[in-house]
Amino acid sequence: MRKLFLPASLLLIFALFLSTKGFSQETTKGDVTINNSAEKNSVLIVPFEPRLYISDIDNNLAKNNEMTYQDIKAKFRAGLDQNIFIALKPYYKALSFYTVDEQETRTELSYIYNSIGYKYEVLPEVQPKTKGKKLLNKFNKNEKEKEYQKAGIQNGEIVSEVDNREKYMKTVISNTELIVNLNKKYQAEYYIFINELDIKRGSEGQYLGGDKNSDREIKVHYTIFDKTEKEVASGAIKTTLSSSEDDINKIIKSKFPLIAEQIVQQLIVK
Repeated sequence: MRKLFLPASLLLIFALFLSTKGFSQETTKGDVTINNSAEKNSVLIVPFEPRLYISDIDNNLAKNNEMTYQDIKAKFRAGLDQNIFIALKPYYKALSFYTVDEQETRTELSYIYNSIGYKYEVLPEVQPKTKGKKLLNKFNKNEKEKEYQKAGIQNGEIVSEVDNREKYMKTVISNTELIVNLNKKYQAEYYIFINELDIKRGSEGQYLGGDKNSDREIKVHYTIFDKTEKEVASGAIKTTLSSSEDDINKIIKSKFPLIAEQIVQQLIVK
């Protein structure tokens, strides 16, 4: 069984933050009770597995924040969960494993991670709303199709399959009892799975082996299921990050609320 490490200091910080925001929770024999308005549906947030954190800038972050690589990963993981929790609150009862006993969290997340798998899918195009944008989207679609070439024979020459279309990591449920069991315990209407967090240098920075003046990209992969195990939405939210920003607290404060809001919007506009 995979072990999950959650630093006690980060759990304490998260708990204190929630208490200042008016969050109240009681746990009795593993049952979670959220003191929000009764008419709201519940949404359970599942944070990404620690192994699914990919970053090109941890050397910079470790040096400028005096943190270990493990603590950087844990802080980003908790910060993303926290911001999704906050973004959900106006619309749903938000349920977070960061508000549950540490040992229970390890057990629950280990069970969840052992009940799912992942696969790459082509990142969906954002649908335009105007006629002009539709024409532009058609052009972009044709350009995207050029990036994918099936294996076969063209002009008398054998060509291999080439697929440069952008992809995202998607959750696939392998244990058919997973959602059933989660429903019994958390009674959630929806489950937000954060699948992966990527922080990449811009293409120029990667080529030169440094940040230079190229902006970085933050990419959060997610999948949302309802209580019947039906997929509601999946994809990836991306945003840019200045190459000069190495303060981890500022990164979380400035970028994660925007990402969280876009993920939550997938439920609001469903």
